[in-house]
Amino acid sequence: MKSSKIFSLIAFVGMTFPTFAHAHPGHEHSSFFSGLVHPITGVDHLIMLLAFGALVFFTVKKAATQLSLLAAALIAMVGGVAAGLNFGELGGIEGAIAASLLVVSAALWQVFTASKQVKSMAVAVCVALIFCHGYAHGVEATGNVSMFAVAMAISASALMLLGNRLAAFASSRWISAGVASASLVYLLVA
Repeated sequence: MKSSKIFSLIAFVGMTFPTFAHAHPGHEHSSFFSGLVHPITGVDHLIMLLAFGALVFFTVKKAATQLSLLAAALIAMVGGVAAGLNFGELGGIEGAIAASLLVVSAALWQVFTASKQVKSMAVAVCVALIFCHGYAHGVEATGNVSMFAVAMAISASALMLLGNRLAAFASSRWISAGVASASLVYLLVA
C-alpha cells in the first residue's frame, strides 16, 4: 500500500473516531503521583510513547541522536501542557490524539523501507502529535500543574526508553501491526 493511501486511511479513521481519544476526563491533573501514573494508565499515551520509542530506534542508530529525538518529544509534550493551560480548548485536538496512534503505526510500517527524508518527516509528525497529547492535559489541568507535568515527563521518558530498548529485540515492521491493532481496539472501546 502506498504511503499516500496509508496516510489517507489514517486521516479518515482520525476523523471518524474523534470523540474517543480524550485526555481522560475525570483523571486527577493536580498532583505528582497522578502525573506519574497517567502515562501508564492512559492507554493512548502508553501506546504512543512505547511506539514512538521504537520508531526512534528504527529511524536512527546513533544513541545521542535517539536521545535528542526522545527529548524533543518530551519538550513537545510539556510544551503542549503549557499551551493547553494558557490557550484553552482547541478544536481537533481529540482527533489529532486518535490519529497519532495510527500515524505512529504507519510510521513504524514504513521505517524499514522509507527514505531518510520520509523517516525524518514521520518522526517530526509524531513529535507534533505528542504535543497534542500534552495540550489536552493542559486544557483539563487544575491545581499543581507543574508537578503533574514533571511527573508525566518522568513516566513518558521511561516509556519511550522502554519502547526504544524493546525495539532492539523485535526488529520487524510487523511491530506496526501490533501497535495498529492495539490502537484500533483502544479507539473502539474507549
